[in-house]
Amino acid sequence: MAPQRGFGLVEVMVTLSIIVILASAGMPAMQDFLTNQRLKGAASDLYTDLLRTRSEAIKRNTTVTLTSNGNWADGWTLPSPVEDAPALLSHAALTNVTVTGPATVAYTGAGRVQGASAPRFNLSVSNGKARCIAIDLSGRPNLQAASC
Repeated sequence: MAPQRGFGLVEVMVTLSIIVILASAGMPAMQDFLTNQRLKGAASDLYTDLLRTRSEAIKRNTTVTLTSNGNWADGWTLPSPVEDAPALLSHAALTNVTVTGPATVAYTGAGRVQGASAPRFNLSVSNGKARCIAIDLSGRPNLQAASC
C-alpha cells in the first residue's frame, strides 16, 4: 500500500480552532484601530480644508468661507467667492465621527480669521478618543491629539 498524503480531519480542526481563537482575540484591537484611524482621517481632512480655505482667501485677496452642511459631520463645502461659479471643494459626510464647531469659518484676504473669537473644532468618536483643531486669529489651524 502506498502512503497517503494530506491532512486528517483532526489536524484541520485544530488549525481552524487556533485561527478562530487568534482572530477573536485580535478583533477588538482591530476595531479600536479602525475607529482611531477614522478620527485621524476626519481631523486631517478638516485641517487640510481649513488650510486650503485660508490659501484661497490669500490668493484671491477676498473673504472666503468654509461652511458646514448643517452639521460638520454631514460634510462641508467651500463655495467659490466668484458668483455663479462651482464650489471649490465639497467634502462628503463623515462616518461615526462627531464634530462640534462654528457653523462657518471665514478668512479675509489677509489670511486672518474674520471675527473676534478664535474658532475651535472638537472631533470625537465612540471610544472616547478626540482631536481638536484650534484656529488662532492669524488664521493658522493647529491640530491637537486631545479634546478642546
